[in-house]
Amino acid sequence: MARPHLNVTKALPGDAGDLSALWIEWALCSGMSHDLAARAGDVARITEALERPVTTVLLARLDHRPVGFAVVNTRNHGLLDPAGLAIDELYVIPEGRRQGVAAGLLGAVATMAESEGHDLVFANVAATDKLSNRYLARLGFGTTITRRVVPTAVLRRKLSGADTASQEILLGKRRTLRARSRGAVGSAAPARAISLRRTAI
Repeated sequence: MARPHLNVTKALPGDAGDLSALWIEWALCSGMSHDLAARAGDVARITEALERPVTTVLLARLDHRPVGFAVVNTRNHGLLDPAGLAIDELYVIPEGRRQGVAAGLLGAVATMAESEGHDLVFANVAATDKLSNRYLARLGFGTTITRRVVPTAVLRRKLSGADTASQEILLGKRRTLRARSRGAVGSAAPARAISLRRTAI
């Protein structure tokens, strides 16, 4: 049986429909609800995203069928470090796995990095995605940073000290509980000693 032909190309606005179907499937696999996935995979939004100057989407096809994509952004990490290519999303549909699709997408990323003079390729992967982390580790990707995310409104609230009062109440309750548990232990110890002495007598 002949191996399916793999073709990886840069996605163009005309590919937005194919990419939308893949994006929705990726969103559902990531735990997103159907409504949110459908909104995220809106063709108009994807068409607009494909026109961003620093974003490239690589689209993989097996025998002309869309089976995977990689979203790549040119990004500076730090003030003085040179820009590198960041793989923000990498997805292959279940039917397209174990057929070299992910390797083909990453090979296209490497070619892109070489042609643009980038020394480094970054990959953003969820810490809970063990399969992807193991796969990338085998290809030489190392862990360099921990990426933390906070909603802007939460950050502003924390910085303003609005949560201080509730935190103090919680800490006070914890201190009280600890003190009570220590008191219970302290009062129980002599009684236990007395009963032991009586038994010994």
